[in-house]
Amino acid sequence: MIVFWRLFLAFFLTDFVFFHRTINIISEKNRSKAIALHAGVFLFWAFLLCYGYLTMKWPFLGLIRMPGWVCILLFCAFHVFSDRFFQFGGKVRHGYVLTFFVKTTVNLLFLFLCVPFKVLYETGHFFAEPWVIFCVGLVTATRVLGWFIFAIEQDRYGRDYPTFDERWLLAMMCAIFFLIMLLPGWRWLVLLIIWLLACVYARRIRLMDVSNLAFYIGVVGSAVIGFLVRLRFYLNW
Repeated sequence: MIVFWRLFLAFFLTDFVFFHRTINIISEKNRSKAIALHAGVFLFWAFLLCYGYLTMKWPFLGLIRMPGWVCILLFCAFHVFSDRFFQFGGKVRHGYVLTFFVKTTVNLLFLFLCVPFKVLYETGHFFAEPWVIFCVGLVTATRVLGWFIFAIEQDRYGRDYPTFDERWLLAMMCAIFFLIMLLPGWRWLVLLIIWLLACVYARRIRLMDVSNLAFYIGVVGSAVIGFLVRLRFYLNW
């Protein structure tokens, strides 16, 4: 599962940190450039994170064994295709949320079906590398959760893209909730309550100007993600 989680991280870094809105803006001017840039960023992260596994034979879709770098190229092509094909926003009810889940699910399923699992037997851990799991958790609790909230608000309110302050204040709040959950012992519980009260006060004086939906999904979602990552650090999986 080492390769899976590393590609998981590369996928999330590409779609939810370095791109998303940017790709849409570039695509309006030059679609070919947007596709090339999107693919290039993913390949950079995928080859960097999986450098030691690129020549290993991967069981591509369980049908044929190919070198890892070939499987990554094929996944990249599928990833770019899915980004264009699975777009339901404005077409069906809850289309933006449906787009978020369908695109994410099909891409992760593709990864799951083509990565090698030999390293699982070598390490004995489903979540083998703590630093990768930490990075996946942090990105999920901040940027991925933020895009999920935005998708809900698009469907419910037809809202515009979040402002810079709104986007990054919410990400900072979620990141701190996530990090608090990783503290050893029981001190995390006290700090969790203190930080929650501080965030509630910040919203009351409009220092943090986010919707109720964004605030509560952010609080609960980042805390739950942090708790799951905490299990990896303090339990022997």
